[in-house]
Amino acid sequence: MVHKRYGLEENSDGTWHVIDYHERRTAEMHGTVLNRLPHDVATDLMIILNAEEKRKTEAGPQHPKVHLMATGRYSRRKNLNNYWAVVDAVTGQTVVIDGVVMDMLTEEDAEELVERLNLKDEEGKPFIRP
Repeated sequence: MVHKRYGLEENSDGTWHVIDYHERRTAEMHGTVLNRLPHDVATDLMIILNAEEKRKTEAGPQHPKVHLMATGRYSRRKNLNNYWAVVDAVTGQTVVIDGVVMDMLTEEDAEELVERLNLKDEEGKPFIRP
């Protein structure tokens, strides 16, 4: 079964928004309305949301911490070498904290930072570096 809860619609100014067909409105991700986006960003977000919807449907209930880690705004991405970057799913960009790009991290550091960022995001609080 193809999961197609989310789709794309073009705005009059040439930008795009992700539409939630079930809610019949522009989709949101972590409180951010997915509107006025470049086509490639909107397409990536639509794919992510549809994949997450499929995973939730097939997986059923999960432990809350597993759910938080799987659907959090932040994730880690392996570089071509042995290092990792922390990425913001809403912007698609590598996270920058206090002017420092969160790239070239060890796997453990990246995973810890992802967990802390997602926890702060869920709480609605800004991330404060320890």
